[in-house]
Amino acid sequence: MIKLFLQAAAVILIISGHSISQTNRTILHDLSSDGIIFLNDGIAYFSYPFHMSNDNYLIAFSVLSSTYGLMHLDKTLNKNLSINSKQTLNGDFWDIPTYYGIVQYMNIGALSIYSAGLLTRNDEIRKFGRIIFQSLSYTGISVMMLRIIAGRERPYSGKDQFAFTWFNLKDDVQSFPSGHTTVAFAVSSAIAEYYDNWWLRIGLYGIASLTAYARIRNNQHWFSDVFFASLLGISGGLHTAHQERIREYKAEESNFRVIPSFNNITFRYKLN
Repeated sequence: MIKLFLQAAAVILIISGHSISQTNRTILHDLSSDGIIFLNDGIAYFSYPFHMSNDNYLIAFSVLSSTYGLMHLDKTLNKNLSINSKQTLNGDFWDIPTYYGIVQYMNIGALSIYSAGLLTRNDEIRKFGRIIFQSLSYTGISVMMLRIIAGRERPYSGKDQFAFTWFNLKDDVQSFPSGHTTVAFAVSSAIAEYYDNWWLRIGLYGIASLTAYARIRNNQHWFSDVFFASLLGISGGLHTAHQERIREYKAEESNFRVIPSFNNITFRYKLN
C-alpha cells in the first residue's frame, strides 16, 4: 500500500508540472523550518473559528444545520445503502477505498515522501509530503476531539441514530465524524488544491467519495457522519494549500525587486 502511495505521489508531481528544485540548505535547517511552519499553520487552523468573517460564519452554520438535518434521514439511508456487517474490511472491492482512509497508512506514506525529499534535498518532494501530513494532523486532532465528545453509536449497534453517550472513549460509540472519510478528503484536498489541477480534483475527490460510501456500506457510519467528515477533511486540505501558496507568493515577492533610476528602471530577480 505504501509503495503504491509513493508511486502515485511521483505521478502527481509529474502531472502537476512543478519543477524539481535542489537546495544547499542543511537537513537540520529544513527540519526546523518545517517544524515552525507546522506549528504556525496549526495555530492558524484551530484559531480560525474565532476570527472568521460573517460569510464564513454563515457557511459554518449551514454545514451544522445540514448535518443535523441529515441525521433525521440517517435511518432510512442506512437501510438502503448498507449491508449487514460489523467489519471495516470485508474482502471485496470496497476494501480499496477503505485502505485509502486508514490514517496509519496515509501518515506513513506522507512521512516517507517527506523523508525522501529531505534526504535527497528535493524541496518539492519534501513539501509534498509535508502538506499531506499537515492536513492529516490538523483534521485528525479535530476528529478525535469531536468523536470523544459526541460519543455517537455506530449503525451496527442497532440503536437509534440519535443515540449519543457523551465523552466516551469506546470505539463503538465514536461514529461521528467518520475518521476514514476525514483522512481520505484531507489527503485528496491537500494535493488537489495545492497543485490546482482539475484532473487531480476529479480523481482524488472521486477516490475520497468512494471511501465515504464504503464506510456507509459496511455499516460503520451514518450518512451524516461522512457528510460532516468530508467537509472537515476538505477544510484541512484547503487551509494547508492556502497557507503554502501564501508562503510561496511572499518568497517570490521578496526575490523580485524594482529599482528605479534617473533614466531607466531595473528589474532584478534573485535566484536562491
